[in-house]
Amino acid sequence: MASVTSLVHRGHGAYEPPDLVNLPFSAHIPGGLIVGTEIIITGRTDPKFDNFSVNLCYGHNLDSNTPLHFNPRFGSKVVVRTHRLNGKWQTEERSGGFPFAQDSNFEIRIEVKQYEFAIYVNHLQFCTFKHHQCKESVQYIYINGQILIHDLQLRGGQVRFDGKYSQPTSKPPEYSPYPTGVLSYPVSNGPIMIPPVPFTTAIPGEVIPGRLIFIKGAAYSKPTRFTINLACGPHDSYNFPLHFDVRFAFGSDRNQVVRTHKQGGSYATEERHQEYFPFFPSATFELMILVEKNSFKIAVNNKHFTEFIHRILPIQRTTHVMVLGDVQLHEVRFQ
Repeated sequence: MASVTSLVHRGHGAYEPPDLVNLPFSAHIPGGLIVGTEIIITGRTDPKFDNFSVNLCYGHNLDSNTPLHFNPRFGSKVVVRTHRLNGKWQTEERSGGFPFAQDSNFEIRIEVKQYEFAIYVNHLQFCTFKHHQCKESVQYIYINGQILIHDLQLRGGQVRFDGKYSQPTSKPPEYSPYPTGVLSYPVSNGPIMIPPVPFTTAIPGEVIPGRLIFIKGAAYSKPTRFTINLACGPHDSYNFPLHFDVRFAFGSDRNQVVRTHKQGGSYATEERHQEYFPFFPSATFELMILVEKNSFKIAVNNKHFTEFIHRILPIQRTTHVMVLGDVQLHEVRFQ
């Protein structure tokens, strides 16, 4: 399983995320596939592109059963669709033309339906592929070949967070906690791809100046709020050195990012100043938190957004990242 290209720091308050995924690439699909799940891949073919494949597999590579193998071949100008069962490739489907070109951008969207996969290329339906194996048993997406991957998204189906917030009947408090019961991930030195929300993971290694936390995701189409916490432990009973609360429409707040910390069970003075609101419904965002000696510096979409002076010291007490609310995560990683 290939790792993702390292982040690059570009001077004071500006950060450049990687835009390419190394191939071959394998990512776990939490909860498997259900009707309504959509997988969206954007990228670019190589100038000398010969072929590539997108695979939905039971395991992390093609050694496992593979209910969908989508294989554009430039030499023969054909897109092969088939599946692999018990170590053997099955009957191929080849009709439908060839919607790819060398050195060109593309988008592939795979929609899971009751009896088939519907596959779209560059926003046009290209083909369908009937289910020959149990779609619910798919646990991984595996991509290989002569392409550059810019973005991978998982939408709908089981990745959506079903927790609901009660609407206040009077003036809301400054903070209303999210539901508990967060799924905790083990320590991971590699990227965590498409984890479900609520989400908690330990930060590998020590949190010291120079550490960078990268979070990529997209708010829901009708979001209320979502929150990112840097915590001193794996549960919300621990102190939060940073509470970053994105409020689209929560109480009286509209398009507001609240920053504060929590200590001894209480939230402290809030910081609300912002020159702009960098989040939009259904839009992908890339957020980076740079740990410095005296503060956390936060950039959104490669632009400096804010700085939060440390209130809980030493910063090495920070051990976990939590994400909750109306957001779908695409990737979390650490540098």
